[in-house]
Amino acid sequence: MKNVAILGLGNIANRVAKGVVSSDKAKLYAVASRNLEKAKEFADKYGAVVSYGSYEEMLKDTNVDLVYICTPNALHYEQIKLCFAFGKHVICEKPMVKNEEQVRELFAMGRDRGCFLMEAEKTMFTPLNKKIKNMIEDGIIGNLHTIRAQYCSEGLDGLPLDHWVLKEDFGGCTYDIGVYPICAAHFYADSPMKEFQAEAVRNPEFKCDFGMDTDIFYENGIYANVRSNWFYQAENKGKALLVGDKGYFEIPAYWKGNRAYLYKDGSKTEVEVAMESDFEGEVTHAIECIEDGLLESPILGEEMSVEIIRVVEAVQKKLR
Repeated sequence: MKNVAILGLGNIANRVAKGVVSSDKAKLYAVASRNLEKAKEFADKYGAVVSYGSYEEMLKDTNVDLVYICTPNALHYEQIKLCFAFGKHVICEKPMVKNEEQVRELFAMGRDRGCFLMEAEKTMFTPLNKKIKNMIEDGIIGNLHTIRAQYCSEGLDGLPLDHWVLKEDFGGCTYDIGVYPICAAHFYADSPMKEFQAEAVRNPEFKCDFGMDTDIFYENGIYANVRSNWFYQAENKGKALLVGDKGYFEIPAYWKGNRAYLYKDGSKTEVEVAMESDFEGEVTHAIECIEDGLLESPILGEEMSVEIIRVVEAVQKKLR
């Protein structure tokens, strides 16, 4: 069991804490915020052992094994480096950093310091997606050839115009929610990209993107179309379709749900799994990697994070 610390206590940290508490490999040991009272309240709510009003003070605690970074995207790069300076393993909320160059630099730094690093893309580790991928590998829908995934949500009403998610630098829909369908497609395709074409959805009132539409062709022949959008909200915010030559899966809320549907031979079969927290899987996986002496995940390591950020970067280039 590893002592986990949460760095940054915004909204997402509540769900992360539930994931840590749900894992039989993890102990929620510490939480840190720039506001000590906030950290104390959070610690009391989720049963953390200690609370800190300073990130550096928390990182000096030798009992902390693994840090989960839950701060705004623009802060991740420097905070990962700070964690490494104190010899801490790291899981960092998606998207981990801004570009491929930073991904490469941080994984190299982690290897030099003997520190594990993983981007927090929970989609790859939920019980449902793991089960469906195993079913596909067992041939239940024949050969997988097409993937469609979207995440579209009108979630900006009431946000202040200076919110980080609307900023030109590291803001935008693709950095915020577009990584979900990208991640899902990469996970199920299980292959490097051969080529892709990314288009940005624009809002003339903002310099950041308001969505993307991307076609991806993988080296193993699988094709994927992935979309995100802030202009409308899809049912369940979106779904994934996994189409094979003998059937297909439909997965509502594929990034956090526990139910999917298999369509095959003219019938519809529900696939359901138990899940206490959609964040538990990634926390448990990271700790298992650390226990095995690994410095990156064999599922979501450096190359997978690069494949994800390459698509995000391509969308950003369309805005220039």
